[in-house]
Formats: sequence, C-alpha cells, structure tokens
Amino acid sequence: MKAYQITTKILFIVCALWFVSGCASVTREETDTFTITEIDTTFTNFVKNSPSNTDNGVVFPSSREVLVERNINQRDSTFTRYYPDFIRLGFFEAIGTIGGDPNYGIGTGLFGIFPITNLSSRYRGESNKVFTGGIYRIGISETRLRWFRDAPNWTIGTHALEFILPDSRAENMLIGMLPVYVRKRFYLRDEIPYIAITPAFGFAVAPSQYINMSVSADIGSVGGLNLRAYAGMAAGFNSEQTPQIQNNDFTNSATSVVYPYVGLGISFLDFLNLVPETLVEWKDYQHSSWQLGLFEFGLYYSNAESSIFKDTIAGKTLKGIDFEVAKTNLALPFWNNRFYIGASLLHFMGLGIKSWALTMLPLRLGYWHTLVEDELTITPYIEFGSYPSNYINVATEINLRISELLNLGIKGGYISGNSDEFLGGELVNRFGITSAFSNFYFGFNLRFINKIFFEPELRYNRTDLPKQPKKYE
Repeated sequence: MKAYQITTKILFIVCALWFVSGCASVTREETDTFTITEIDTTFTNFVKNSPSNTDNGVVFPSSREVLVERNINQRDSTFTRYYPDFIRLGFFEAIGTIGGDPNYGIGTGLFGIFPITNLSSRYRGESNKVFTGGIYRIGISETRLRWFRDAPNWTIGTHALEFILPDSRAENMLIGMLPVYVRKRFYLRDEIPYIAITPAFGFAVAPSQYINMSVSADIGSVGGLNLRAYAGMAAGFNSEQTPQIQNNDFTNSATSVVYPYVGLGISFLDFLNLVPETLVEWKDYQHSSWQLGLFEFGLYYSNAESSIFKDTIAGKTLKGIDFEVAKTNLALPFWNNRFYIGASLLHFMGLGIKSWALTMLPLRLGYWHTLVEDELTITPYIEFGSYPSNYINVATEINLRISELLNLGIKGGYISGNSDEFLGGELVNRFGITSAFSNFYFGFNLRFINKIFFEPELRYNRTDLPKQPKKYE
C-alpha cells in the first residue's frame, strides 16, 4: 500500500477518535441538592351550644373548641446545570508559511489549504512558490491554566496530531502526536468576533522531538471559523527511529530542523470561549450560525452520460456522490437575519464519469427559512468553487433534523464548471478526465455530527440572554 494511503487512513482514524472522545468532555455539570419542606396547618372550630343559649360568663367559659392539625411533608430534589468546559475546541487548523528553503517550495497557497495537485512523496518542490511550507493541526483542545494567582487567559492544551512542514522535503517534516502547548491571550476585543494577540510555546516528544514558539494575531471565533497571522520558529529533530517518507518509501535517517516562519492560517469548527463564557449555561450560549457540520455525504441522480457506479445495481438509478467536510453557514445580522454566508474545508461533487469537481474552501451565499419549527428547514443558495476545480452551483436543500447531531436532506440543483487535467492521479483513474461540465442533479444526503439551529436559538433573535459576567472567578 502506498505511503500516502496509509497516512490518510491513520489521519481519519485519529480524527474520528478525537471527535468522539472530545464530545464527551466539553460539558461541565453542576448539581444542586436540596430538601423541599411543605408545612400545612389546619384549624377546625367546634361550638357546643348550651340548651338555654346563655352566656357562660367567666366561671363557665365559652364552649368553643379549636382543633389544630399540622402536617409536614419533606422531599429531596436536585437541579443540574450544564456549562461549556473548554477554552478552545477545534477540528482542523491550517497555516500557509513562508520561511523554508525557497528552492524546495511546497506551494501550499494561502492558508496552506491550496496545494499543487501533483503533490506526492516524490515531489521535491519548486523555486517560484511564495508559501514554501505549512503547519497543520488536527484535534485541538485547550483548557484553563490557573497560573500567577489565577491570572486570566492562560491556557494549556494539545493537538491530536501536528505537522510542521518547512518545505517539500518530507524528511524535514516534524510530526507531533499530542504536543503540549501553553498560550496566553491578550484580548483587543472581548465581544464576538474576538480579536487577540496570542504568544504560545509548545513541544512534542514523539514521533519527532521539537519545540515551537510563536505569536499570532487572531480573529474569531464565529461559527467555528477563525483567521490568524503567525510569526514563530520551530526547531526539532527526527531521530533514526522516526519513520519518514522519502522517494515513496519509509526511511530512517536522522535530521535536524531549524525553521523560522511567518504565515496566514484558517481553522474550521474551531470554537473559542472567554473565561466568563464558561460560567454561562449551555442553554444561554450565543450561536451565530444556522448550520455547523463535520461530514456530509449524498447520493444523486444527474443528467451525466454515465454513472460513477458503473457495473453495479446502484448505477442503474444513481449517477453520482457528494462529499463535504467541515461546513459552516454564518447568519448575517441584517434584515431578518436569515441570509447567510458559508464555507467548507473541502467539497467534492462527482455527478458522473467526466462530470466532477473538487474544491478547497468553496464559498456560498444563501437564505435560511424554517418550514416546521425544530424539525424542517429549506435553504436556496449559490456556491462558488475556485481551486482546484472552478464551478458555480445553484441549489436548494430541504433539511430534516433527526437528532441533535444527525440530519437528513433532499437537494437538487444545477452545477457548471471545469476541472483542470492536472488534477490527475486517482481521481482521473476513477472518474475520468473532465474539462468542462454542466449538470442538473437531484438526490438526498446524510449529515453526521451536524447541528442545525432555529430562529429562537440564534443570538441575533434573542433578548433573554443574561449579561455575561466580566469577573474571572
């Protein structure tokens, strides 16, 4: 099996395990236990009239009798409150960096998510690339660090995996599994979207050994989207026991790396809390998005000439598939708050043989409308893809919320675009060479770990949100 195929499977397993374990630890529960006591007193009056109906006077007092009954009922009661229990929790961060050897530029592009399409372990880079390398983090977690007499905005955290690539030479790549990072944020703006300056220090011991010092200017988090500008330096060592990929084979050669860098980064499904926000219950949490999703998969019928499911039963009725990762639709705070702008980390639409597109960071503009409260929504939108495929996709989705993190949808639309032949590789072998295509399509999709919000949950529509505490406790 090729090395990149092994790496892809390992990354998928690690991401799945991180997300499952992370979902179970993002909430803090606080329970109050108390006793409810109910006291009830009953007064009953009895009057025994004498036959002569005369006043008994002092010697013979009134014949009225009062019966007093007291009943006490006690029961135990509990009340549980749920709070966010993290400072930062993220799925993926990518940084396009400048600072590696210019003769071996990897060319990952802006934000590090637009790599050249013939990238492989044999690729040794080019000399005309602005972004010579990249830094990639999967599974990000930070919690509060109570240093310096509980000074605010110190955090300690880790990443499931971190990759530091100075340039295209795979033997210089530093890989950290569960590296430890300490960060201190200085907030220039403490309202959404937050703006902060963040110095950071981190280190990893396996499989590479390195330290990484940086400072970043951060904007976010809105719907899990963040933008960052970095300056830093990484220095590390790959021992002879560290597996590395060179010329499509695993090697075991010792290398040392010193890597000063600057770069621009973006992160998806990456959520940030101020310390006061961890004291606000989940039910009062402020949401800025109509939709947040990790994975989305669809099956479609289209007017493509031939199905990608050729020689199968599915190929008789279905023509293509749709796969999308890290999707966010941000509500725009004007008019009725239903217009939104959205983005995804990756979107692949394969509507048939020679009719497919693969795009990093596609952008969409749409309108969100609720058909049935808490259950059914509809959204028409237009989506633009620019690299490596170019397309315009006009579509409408109907979404049914099955559970808090699972949704079923029906989608139909029209897509027109082109995919350059240099995409090559496995995609061409599987789906054929495509230059220009235009297709109608209709089908259904299933969204995993996908959250849909409704009008009462959107922060722009809420007037009952409590004022966030400004005191760090």
